This record gives sequence, structure tokens and C-alpha cells, in this order.
Amino acid sequence: MIFNELRDVPAQHDKDVLLDRRLTVLETRFDTTLTMLPNKADLAELKAELKADIHGESAHLSKWMAATAITMLIGFGLGFGGMILTMMSRLHGA
Repeated sequence: MIFNELRDVPAQHDKDVLLDRRLTVLETRFDTTLTMLPNKADLAELKAELKADIHGESAHLSKWMAATAITMLIGFGLGFGGMILTMMSRLHGA
């Protein structure tokens, strides 16, 4: 029994050293990761930027929609007017 106890002591020491090394690696990873995460101020700044971008794009999109609608009305109006003129000229010519 004494032989087994003596044999387990170095094995336990190696396990402790490996465990300490793994713990140090994990702590280093956590410390590195935590410094890269955004804080409340960073998120508030990002939120303000996104709101400004969304508002700007919304105004730009509204202008395009209005211009498209006006163009379509003019196009359909001219097309319909052309059809009426063509029909009138055919009726008077007949």
C-alpha cells in the first residue's frame, strides 16, 4: 500500500500543474474576451448611429417613391391621352 501511495503522489502533482496551466489559459482567454465586448456607452453610440442611418435612408426612399409615382402618373396620363386622341382622329376620319 505504501508503494501505491508513493506512486500516486507525482501523478497528483502533475495533475495539479496541468490544472493550474489550463486555469491560467482560461483566465487569459476570459480577460481577453471581456475587453473586446461592447459596454453600454458603445451600444448607445451604435444605436444613435443606426437611428440616424435609418432616418436618412427612409427620407431617401420616400423621395424615390414619390418620383416613381409622379413618373407613372405622367406616363399613364400621356398614354391614355394618346389613346383618346388616336380614337378621336379615327372616329372623325371615318
